[in-house]
Amino acid sequence: MTDAPTLERAYRVRLSPKPAQARVLSRLFGARRWVWNWALREKDAAWRADGTKLSGIDLSRRYTALRQAPETAWLATLPREPFNQTLRDFDTAWRNFFGGRAKRPRRRKFGTVQSARFTLDQRRTGLVVIDDRHGSVQLDGIGRVRFRVTAPMPGRLRSVTVSRDGAGRWFACFTADGVPTLAGAPATVPSIGVDLGLKDTAALSTGEIIVAPKHLSHHQKRLRRYQRHSVRQRDAAARRQGLDPARPFPKGTRVEVSNRMRRTKAAIGRLNTRIADARRDHHHQLTARLVAGAQVICIEDLAVKAMARSMGRRAFRRSVGDAGLGEIRRQLAYKAAWRGRVVSIVGRFYPSSKTCGACGQVHAGLRLKDRRWVCPACGANHHRDLNAAKNIEREGLRLLAAVSGRPERTRRSRGSDARGEHACAIGVSSPAGQPSSWNRELDYRAATPRPTRQRRDGPPPRVEG
Repeated sequence: MTDAPTLERAYRVRLSPKPAQARVLSRLFGARRWVWNWALREKDAAWRADGTKLSGIDLSRRYTALRQAPETAWLATLPREPFNQTLRDFDTAWRNFFGGRAKRPRRRKFGTVQSARFTLDQRRTGLVVIDDRHGSVQLDGIGRVRFRVTAPMPGRLRSVTVSRDGAGRWFACFTADGVPTLAGAPATVPSIGVDLGLKDTAALSTGEIIVAPKHLSHHQKRLRRYQRHSVRQRDAAARRQGLDPARPFPKGTRVEVSNRMRRTKAAIGRLNTRIADARRDHHHQLTARLVAGAQVICIEDLAVKAMARSMGRRAFRRSVGDAGLGEIRRQLAYKAAWRGRVVSIVGRFYPSSKTCGACGQVHAGLRLKDRRWVCPACGANHHRDLNAAKNIEREGLRLLAAVSGRPERTRRSRGSDARGEHACAIGVSSPAGQPSSWNRELDYRAATPRPTRQRRDGPPPRVEG
């Protein structure tokens, strides 16, 4: 008899620390930034001196000696575990850099670190106590901190990350494993195609269009006013210190912050948090609805970073960030895993908007501003986004049938078969009762036949003359 399938997930709750606990956590955030920058200096200095590559264990030993030094004895007054997690994150960042998965780790600026992670020791009982509405978690060096329970938290709680947002609110994010899978209702439709966009958040193959709420544009005028007011306050404070606001400040110079500047900064943080909360709520409602309604969800792979970096005016790039296309895909991936759904990813080079959904003819001359177009081959009248959603659904189902019929990848193949075709695993969920070979993201290029080159038996012939 096999065990019931389980999954890993996280629970985000609102934290209510006492004033003394909040002060210790604020010191801990700043100390984590200092330790990160110290580890970066130590690693660079050791490499420049004699080519020594400091590992995470070496840095942990040096940090133990640093805590015992008289000049940095203030580190010993703070809990050790968050700093161990910082050094582990630092070592992981360097491995990702050398593996080509991330950029080189950089120095953390003042005020950028607003979180700390604690490990929950499974050998100790009573670290997390939860009742109907409230709970508390025991943090080393902090004490027992209360939080509000809004939903059940099944599974084994392994770690907790304490963070603070721009509005000054405190949150705790618990990671858990061994969470039983959700036994949701059966899907109402077998498949659905989703075309994500900026003006409309999503166009569904069922014929429905979900309009983008534009949270940032709605508050942009007020946010700009607050930011300009903050800049004027900063320039006035710089003039009082004898500095020229039109020129860069000398290195190491800090402008004195008044209470009015703090209030303006808090207002900016509250407004940004309000925008982020509204955007996140819209994304959660959309993704939860899609996962609950369809067994197979077909979406298109978009180069979101390239869109936000190089296309259009500043207003267009701002709209790309406000739409949150990457966040929608991320939520679809893990929510589909919870409910046993399948997410099929269509490649970004597939002409979903230019392909006629009736006859399959590709209209290469379609322009971006053409919201409606008529197929020159069959005369069908198409809405650009709805036609793209139907084509994405059709192509996603084709990829699903093509990839599912392939032999199983082995551990040694690292996600590729003998022919070198790729199918990566970034959160595609498996339907209930299917083997683990379904846990793969369906790539457009993986199921598309590639042109083969003609092999020559020898060097190319020489041309005389």
